[in-house]
Amino acid sequence: MKIHTALIACGLFTCNAGAAPTVFLESPVRVVAETLPGAAANTTKLVLTVQHGSGTFLLNVTQRGSATEALSAQKTASGWKDDYLFIRDDCLNDPNAVNAWRCVVDHVFMIAEDARSKSGGRLIYVGEVFAGEECIDAPRIGCALYKGTFSDIYDWLEDNAQLPRAESPAVLIESTVQGGVFTVDLEDTWKANQERFLSGARCLQAKPELQKERCIEGITPKRAYFFNTVLATYTRRDEHLMRTRAFARAALCERERLSESDCSEALRASALLLAGIKPGDKPRLRGNVSSVASKEQSTKP
Repeated sequence: MKIHTALIACGLFTCNAGAAPTVFLESPVRVVAETLPGAAANTTKLVLTVQHGSGTFLLNVTQRGSATEALSAQKTASGWKDDYLFIRDDCLNDPNAVNAWRCVVDHVFMIAEDARSKSGGRLIYVGEVFAGEECIDAPRIGCALYKGTFSDIYDWLEDNAQLPRAESPAVLIESTVQGGVFTVDLEDTWKANQERFLSGARCLQAKPELQKERCIEGITPKRAYFFNTVLATYTRRDEHLMRTRAFARAALCERERLSESDCSEALRASALLLAGIKPGDKPRLRGNVSSVASKEQSTKP
């Protein structure tokens, strides 16, 4: 790692002067890790430098275990799949705590063609994506990526006042990389959630005496209503949205046996919640990746 990059990293994150850097990858992108002081018991803070040509990015992450264990775990979870570099970032909640839907994410980088670059391309930070259950449970790279499409979770409604967290609508979103950034594909997102949407529709349409038979796998009319309206809003399916909204009173009021005043409040609150959904919106970002501008970059207009 170049000396100026190491000094910049230490200036931002207060590096441990006695810790030797560990090189994870050399080519085409160089990834180097250094340990930091001040971590909680049985965890280790790491600063990762991701560098290619004049492009440099810094990541501040934490891993479980001693410095040796943390560095080994981080190296195992960092690598290439297809044309993308994945670097793991775990939120490391207490084992007894409720983990966020996107507790474990991968930071994704790529090299874009750039005729002006002496190194044969420009390093780009694409963004972060949910790592995927398969990559969490086993040392695998890039489980979110399949045939050029990245799967993630729409998590803006993870905590809301209308549903318990475990019952809130976790819509699966499908994205591709356009211009070096994640762009949600609304058509693929709609298709990816069809099984859940159709199950919800069957539940909403069922007469009271058939709901036990039609509302299966933990689906209730209320859950079905929120999931289906969220998905239809997010993917701009206006016709499906209107059909689903027709069940609002039955799903939110009649089954709950609410009074007219309470029903009006439930309908108002649900409409207010759903009004905040933005089609194609990306998940919440962790925000711990920073770009370090080189002299070459800073002098460009």
